[in-house]
Amino acid sequence: MRLVTFNIWNHDTDFDKRIELLVQCIKEHSIDILALQEVRSEKVVEEIKMHCSFKYVYWKKYHDCEEGLAILSNYPIMSHWTNWDENTDVHNSGSMIVEIEYEGMRISVSNVHLDYRYALSREVEIIKLIDRISTLKTEYNLIVGDFNTYPSSSIHGYLTGRQSLSGRSARWIDLGESFSVRNKISLDVTIDFFNNPRWSTDEILDIPGRYDWILLENPYPREYPKIIEYKLIGKDTTNGITPSDHYGVLCHIQFAI
Repeated sequence: MRLVTFNIWNHDTDFDKRIELLVQCIKEHSIDILALQEVRSEKVVEEIKMHCSFKYVYWKKYHDCEEGLAILSNYPIMSHWTNWDENTDVHNSGSMIVEIEYEGMRISVSNVHLDYRYALSREVEIIKLIDRISTLKTEYNLIVGDFNTYPSSSIHGYLTGRQSLSGRSARWIDLGESFSVRNKISLDVTIDFFNNPRWSTDEILDIPGRYDWILLENPYPREYPKIIEYKLIGKDTTNGITPSDHYGVLCHIQFAI
């Protein structure tokens, strides 16, 4: 399974050209599941689905604007949920879960775009998401997306079992972190204020960081999958632009069948 998360920057700057670059990037990497954040409209989702030949899609706009989240898949989507389905008090954070049918297994993929301003908002919503995932009857669970914070943050510490949060504990594996340690390589930043052309005319004091993650809930006692590849995509500049102000993250996961 080749899984990608990509914040595609809902902004008018070179929008159509950036979507063209995004489509090229997706087609080049033969992606099976694509989780998108900052999706402008259903029209954009349908355009990507058509050009990249995805079979299934779940898109939903936020309750308070036209932007939303989307998951495109080559595997059947069996169920879906968002954190704004029934309650719009979501602390400026979007979370989406789909369950897919993959090789006779049921796997959940959660797509998040957490609040960029306040750590407390991110903490509240990540706990709500983990509580929701705990009710699923799935073999494996994945969380992907734009967490809008660094791996040194409270939510990363909570998810990876390094600290508790509001009296809760979790056991997830940061697949990028695991892959980098095993292969003795460093992980690049996914939001690059210094080198991404989106920021070239701005005076940015923020520190570039790895904001976009792919995590797997610790499957024990089930067998661990194998991580074949983990890398950034969408970094190349074409005519002075990249697909987004973020880079995409690709993870090739091989599950035991």
